[in-house]
Amino acid sequence: MVRLLNLFVDICLFRAGPQELPASPFLLWLTAALNLLTGTLVIVDMFGGAGQALLAQLLDMALMLGLLRAALTALGKGGRFLQSASALLGAGTFINLITMPLQLTVGEDPSASLFGELAALLYLALILWALLVTAHILRHALAIRFGAAVLVALGYFFMVNWLIQLLFV
Repeated sequence: MVRLLNLFVDICLFRAGPQELPASPFLLWLTAALNLLTGTLVIVDMFGGAGQALLAQLLDMALMLGLLRAALTALGKGGRFLQSASALLGAGTFINLITMPLQLTVGEDPSASLFGELAALLYLALILWALLVTAHILRHALAIRFGAAVLVALGYFFMVNWLIQLLFV
């Protein structure tokens, strides 16, 4: 178990790729459950309740996994799905866990204090890091250049955020 946790940390630090994870349905379900829990907790305040946050998180996960499956299948790399999906979900969980305490410090009005402004800036840095980690995983999974993977990650980020805003806010 410690080895797996270290692998997720290494993936988030760009020292390992998804191919180093086991191709395990159990690991996929475990990372999905943990990502659903931590992701919902991170966004619950933005949605005014756990129900809406849970639905938004489920939509995000379903789109991510569906598009990942479609892209891997289209490229003839469908066998990479378990590892790639587990990497995305596990890395997302790791980043969510880092985000949680930071969100508590931002508060309602980040501009009310210097500490709140710094916390908001760190939160933006975490979003950028999450996008780069996603691109890192996609680069390995899809066998594409890092620049192309960054564009895919950004496109997904904007699409899913637009869709969630449209449906839930």
